[in-house]
Amino acid sequence: MSSLLKKLEDNRIPILLAEIGAYIHLIGRFSKEFILAQAKNNTQTGSNFDYQQICNSSNFFEDKSLGNLLKDDNWENLLNGFKNLTNPGELDTNKITNLCEFIEKHTWNDKPKGLCKILADAHGIVSGIDKALAGKGGSGKQSSQYTYRATAFGYEKEIELLGSANLNNVDENQISNTKREFFQKLNDILYNILKNQNISYDNYKEFVNLIKQYYPKTIAETRRPINEISLYDYAHTIASLVKSNLAKMVIDKWYEPRGNSKWRILKINLNVIELLSKGLKIGDIFGYKAEIEDTYEAIKKIIEFDYPLGNEIYRDSTGIYFSCPNIENINELKSEIIEKLKHLNKLDFNLQIDISGESRSMVILANEREESLKRIVYPHTGDVENLVKEFKESQDAGGEDICPVCRIKLKPVKDERCQKCKDRYQKRVAHWINTSQKTIWLDEVSDHNDRVALIIGFFDLRKWLSGEFLDTFVSQTFYEWKNENQSLCSKLEINDISDLKKGFEELLNGSINLDENWKNICKSFTGRSPNNFMNDFWMPIAERDATGKALSLKNNSENAKHLIKLLFRKHPSLARIYRIWQTTQDFIHYTILEDILNNHPYGTDSPFIDLRKKRIKFTIQLNTNIPKGTTCDIDIDGVRFSPVCIDETNKLFLTTINLQILANKGKTINEIVSWMSGKKIKIKSETDNKWKDESKISNAEPANDEFQNYLPYVKIYDYPDQFMALVPAYDAFDIAKKILEEYEIQFSKVRDRLPFHIGIIAFHRKTPLYIAMDAGKRLIETFKEKTKTISARVNSINNTDHNRLGKYVKELTLNPNPCYFPVPLAWKISYSTGDPNQEDEWHPYIRFNGNNLKERNYSFDYTGNGDYVVHVKELKQNDCIRIETSYFKMSYLESASERFQIGDNLRPLDDIKRIDSIWEDIQRILKSKGLGISQLYAFWQEVKKRYEDYRGDSVWEDFVRSCLTNILKISPQNEKNLFDKLFEATKDGALDLCLHWNLQVRKIKPKTEGV
Repeated sequence: MSSLLKKLEDNRIPILLAEIGAYIHLIGRFSKEFILAQAKNNTQTGSNFDYQQICNSSNFFEDKSLGNLLKDDNWENLLNGFKNLTNPGELDTNKITNLCEFIEKHTWNDKPKGLCKILADAHGIVSGIDKALAGKGGSGKQSSQYTYRATAFGYEKEIELLGSANLNNVDENQISNTKREFFQKLNDILYNILKNQNISYDNYKEFVNLIKQYYPKTIAETRRPINEISLYDYAHTIASLVKSNLAKMVIDKWYEPRGNSKWRILKINLNVIELLSKGLKIGDIFGYKAEIEDTYEAIKKIIEFDYPLGNEIYRDSTGIYFSCPNIENINELKSEIIEKLKHLNKLDFNLQIDISGESRSMVILANEREESLKRIVYPHTGDVENLVKEFKESQDAGGEDICPVCRIKLKPVKDERCQKCKDRYQKRVAHWINTSQKTIWLDEVSDHNDRVALIIGFFDLRKWLSGEFLDTFVSQTFYEWKNENQSLCSKLEINDISDLKKGFEELLNGSINLDENWKNICKSFTGRSPNNFMNDFWMPIAERDATGKALSLKNNSENAKHLIKLLFRKHPSLARIYRIWQTTQDFIHYTILEDILNNHPYGTDSPFIDLRKKRIKFTIQLNTNIPKGTTCDIDIDGVRFSPVCIDETNKLFLTTINLQILANKGKTINEIVSWMSGKKIKIKSETDNKWKDESKISNAEPANDEFQNYLPYVKIYDYPDQFMALVPAYDAFDIAKKILEEYEIQFSKVRDRLPFHIGIIAFHRKTPLYIAMDAGKRLIETFKEKTKTISARVNSINNTDHNRLGKYVKELTLNPNPCYFPVPLAWKISYSTGDPNQEDEWHPYIRFNGNNLKERNYSFDYTGNGDYVVHVKELKQNDCIRIETSYFKMSYLESASERFQIGDNLRPLDDIKRIDSIWEDIQRILKSKGLGISQLYAFWQEVKKRYEDYRGDSVWEDFVRSCLTNILKISPQNEKNLFDKLFEATKDGALDLCLHWNLQVRKIKPKTEGV
């Protein structure tokens, strides 16, 4: 009997072509015409554009090649080339002839058959019913003058394909060139497949990468609020479900997919952070990262191509996740997958493989991820044969000691690493030599004080990936719907949403008839007048429920309540879940790493700033060879650093240290070069136990241009929920401040529901890197444990505006639970869109404590259990709301043991702004009052000492007031606000943290009067 995976292998071509068809079925949306057709005040031609009819268009594809290729009937044999199916059903009786059929027949209205039926079901479940509802009101369609795409959280940006928000002012040549370039590349790939009657792995990868390159440039829908899903997000999730569902039919048999399709999630887990934390040096970490990525690519080839059962739908620090068919013998499939992947297990890491339960939705992803987190903390052994082989290889290589990097394999006594870890390390150094504008050297990241900081960011996405917080978003508001259907509502006495629910329940029970008024009510939602409420209204909506819940409910009261939710709320469709984590991933990758870290002015105001990004190359007279890509330690007149060999033949080396650290030997790069040239040095290679004295620097000079002006930071990793990067400690706080500023803008509408935590862990550059990494790992776990929902009272609320937050902004002062923050929070929450004439009615809903919201139109029960949210514009003073906690931690590791207390004394995220403001106040006080640094230290030390004596009681508080007045010369009467601010900061430790960081970690000497 053939294996399950063998069936997929035998049917690889038609499965992959069905996936390709699922990607291509939306290609008509890759156009200005599609976007323009949905604009509410469009006066241009093309308002009747139909993306399903592009195969009949003479000019859509820029030239005729791709259009003709998609219509070519020679695709028929490949598309329908299924082999040895148990019961092929419509795959045999309703064959499709070309790729255009996917474009033309992918909705149930098109009466699809066979493969197109599978596509129609996936298309419906991914889009969800809110796609059919969005834009029904006047606020949903975008103006042709202001057409934007949004993030998953409502922050709007220009659509890249158009290059302008004004559809009347786009660069037509740019759009035409982009389309022509895309379509030509796509034509070439498809032509080769058709010509060769086969799909190679290179063909497949080239196609998938092409779609991933171009589809994100535009959006799948322009109507608010579903303008957040990119064309790629939409197409990829549909294609993944089509692929997995077709794989089920190949393995089991054909079945009617409409309303019956379910999927599973294949989880391949690995404790990524634990593995990266083993690295002694950055090169070790990069080596592990590369090996993980290589392993993932090997897994993807097996799962997505060799035995095409699904696609990657998520990846983070817990592993990689794939869509998976819901076949009958799921345990056998799991066993076969484990067998196929076992050769990828290594001594360093073992893959933990499991398959989730069945679901019509992918909101189970959150729960599956949480289960994975619990599993990966325990040791796991996979294929023993492969592990024994690796260990034997380390023994045969002369291994006697445990390798300090992997801590498993053996190494020779004289070597720093086992051979496997050494190879991994040297590959990364060799790669760096060709990309030297970045650094992999901790000494180059270090600031002029010899200090480095690990900066950490962590989004808690659990309640978003589960769909819980998506229920706080609306697809349309009841208030707007009621206003647009006022006459009908008056006739049927629908005054609030409970009246509408009651009416639906009575229709489901059959206690009232579906008369013309109720038919028109139904038509106001779907655009169609039903003849039968159950069959023509409820069931089509229930079948498109992204949670799958609607079809499982038995009680009509529950059905009616769920129907209300489906009609007015955004749905946790797979495309939307995908977009949520893609939004946070984009924020981390593009905003933080590529924008903030790449463009930060490192070392501003530090001494000898011209040395900050410079390198020196030099030759060493050596009797032994040091391989290219290997570092060694050298000692020049007692100054030690570790250059890297970049040319083994000529014994040419490059500095890998921040030259500011050598400033006592020269104030400019040429002065340091002069100091180095001709010097006798001590040297110690990685295999040496003792220093050697026979070496000499024969020549030194500034390095070539390609090695200069490097970026002094290192990205450790970035995933959708978290990142780690090494930055100079001197710059770390300013970087954190910029990250917070961007978070406050891009996530303004959800900052009450989207916890974001920032950590800064500083350490001396000679501290073993694994200690800092371990501290970072522990801090992330603490962030996760401490995140909770707390109450806050609205102290004040005012209208304001902001350049990037838009015209409609509320400025809130919140008094949170004192255990979280004793000082009021100052938040700006936007309810703007890119259109200055349109408020955001869909996203900025705040959870409300209580249910007394009768006078507020923009509010609703988001759980159905009496848990209300209210739009930010309808919040009032003294309202009690609920928010999620976000934390900040800043610490300097004096010793390795301090990493075990890294989770103590977390501060609210908002303290970043507060500490920055306190430091500005301190500098201003010293300068304006003519105080010296000694007086600042006197105040600080006295206050700390007395705190230990009096444990912060009223006597200590009186002492603080006295010191503020007598030492810092601050008048409690004339400078009351400043006095109270510093008194509160002294009490809660913010001032202590501020002074410690700036005076002792950054070692800043504030300017005083006359300096």
